[in-house]
Amino acid sequence: MINNSKNIEREIVEKVAKGDHQAFRIIFDEYKDVLYGYSYKLTKSNELAEEAVQEVFLKFWQNRRDLNSDLSVKAYLYKITRNHLFNLLRNAAYDHKLKQQLFYNYQGGHYSTEDQLVYRDLETFKDKAIANLPPKMQLIFQMSRIQGLSHKEIAHQLGISQHTVKDQIVKALKSIKEYLRIHTDIAVNIILFMQIFY
Repeated sequence: MINNSKNIEREIVEKVAKGDHQAFRIIFDEYKDVLYGYSYKLTKSNELAEEAVQEVFLKFWQNRRDLNSDLSVKAYLYKITRNHLFNLLRNAAYDHKLKQQLFYNYQGGHYSTEDQLVYRDLETFKDKAIANLPPKMQLIFQMSRIQGLSHKEIAHQLGISQHTVKDQIVKALKSIKEYLRIHTDIAVNIILFMQIFY
């Protein structure tokens, strides 16, 4: 394994930076499976995880001339992967098909005992983020996201305007995102973002 020897890794990265395809293949073979596993854990999708691995190594190759051989290849590849997945989730807000795919994967996913424990922790973070909202905003948010009521239905039940409902939900989402940004790491943030907003 190349990551057991910093000198070997440095030599391989220097070769990649010069356009050596064989050196690139060594890096690819070393890290493709762990990056796939990491991506799958966050998306619960074979297709999206495979796509993430392809995108990550494409970017790695495209940016090879800027590689710093003194830095950890593994850390660099994980950073590219996290950024790719975060962008994927952000884009899902505007892509109905992608949003449904991610939501379906999470709802229908089969979790190991370890995953179930992590999932419970994530639910706790999500609940705390929602509980952190002012009471009326929290009520409106729960009616929208948990009960699935439309803005019109919420406005009618609470005797307020639809504009007020929309405004409160926008503010709630902003507050929750900020809470998650402060209290969780990026991987947890991605999962919670997906659970709360889709």
